[in-house]
Amino acid sequence: MKLKRLTLEDFDRLAEGTRLQDRTRQLAREVLVDGETPSDVAARAGMTKQRVGLAVGVIEKAYFADQGGGLGWVSMEMELPERVALQLDELAKALKASGDQAKLEQASEIVMAAVSKARKLLN
Repeated sequence: MKLKRLTLEDFDRLAEGTRLQDRTRQLAREVLVDGETPSDVAARAGMTKQRVGLAVGVIEKAYFADQGGGLGWVSMEMELPERVALQLDELAKALKASGDQAKLEQASEIVMAAVSKARKLLN
């Protein structure tokens, strides 16, 4: 699974727990929050794409280690069974359209419980 986008709030929360220097943190932010490509960020900063990738990797590692998570929006690339992917896409659209934070939190808890139950079934 690859992390594609983060909200600024979630990025800042995760970055605070890392040892990234300000400049390196900025590079990762441009990729994960602003949606720029690592190649473009590297070229503009006069650095290698690999260095930018390492900075993004630090934030990505922090994200996947973070058990609490946030309720901000992230974009991820992953492989799922088509039926599951279609249902999750519809759910994401409904959650974004809702605008009701309480309903978003309640729906998130329901989904997390269902995912936990499915994971236990498979283990």
